[in-house]
Amino acid sequence: MAELEQSVSEVANTLLAGKERIKLLEAGCGSSSHIHFNAQLQVVGIDIAPEELDKNTVVQEKIVGDIQEYPLPNGEFDVVICWMVLEHLPRPKDALMNMSRTLRPQGLMILGFPNLMSVKGIVTKLTPFWFHEFFYKIMKYQSRHFPTFLRADILPKNIVQFAEQNGFSVELCKLVEGGVSKKVRRRFVVADWMFRAIDATTKAVSFGGLQSPLLDNCAVVLRKLPQNA
Repeated sequence: MAELEQSVSEVANTLLAGKERIKLLEAGCGSSSHIHFNAQLQVVGIDIAPEELDKNTVVQEKIVGDIQEYPLPNGEFDVVICWMVLEHLPRPKDALMNMSRTLRPQGLMILGFPNLMSVKGIVTKLTPFWFHEFFYKIMKYQSRHFPTFLRADILPKNIVQFAEQNGFSVELCKLVEGGVSKKVRRRFVVADWMFRAIDATTKAVSFGGLQSPLLDNCAVVLRKLPQNA
């Protein structure tokens, strides 16, 4: 994830150049923050899990609530970050609309989410939550896990379409292979062979026209256009 976070940080700081102070909403922030900003920050965090919010030392104001329906104030924030949260929501489009409303004109919406149309995304979508917990236990991940919905609304192409239909410009849309897939491939030779075979087959069948199914994590930076744009 470090590659995505660095790319997003660079783009965001370029777009926010000249701003000395930024009011930031961390939507579904959990216990940590991911993007680095050069400006001074006033950080508000909202999360449905109060115990995760309590662990977050970056957030200055904490809201316990669901980003799909919590009444966020209109035009309040310069930046909204929603990082690896949308996949856990049954109604991600409601969350996107809610975050859109709370942004000021020229504000940035920064999204990080899994790519459903990847090997990892499809396996995650088709397997039950107990399997996800079992997998992360085998891989010795210590972080807390939440049920995953991975709705089609958060496909990268659909996020871009949402932006175009709701007054945003797309400043960055980047796909990479995430750390979980890389770790699985390093640890299990058979899995590595399988991933490589799927990737090669996809490229051959589509004559290189389809994205690699190994690219399982996506980051998008959207900029809210002025209403008269």
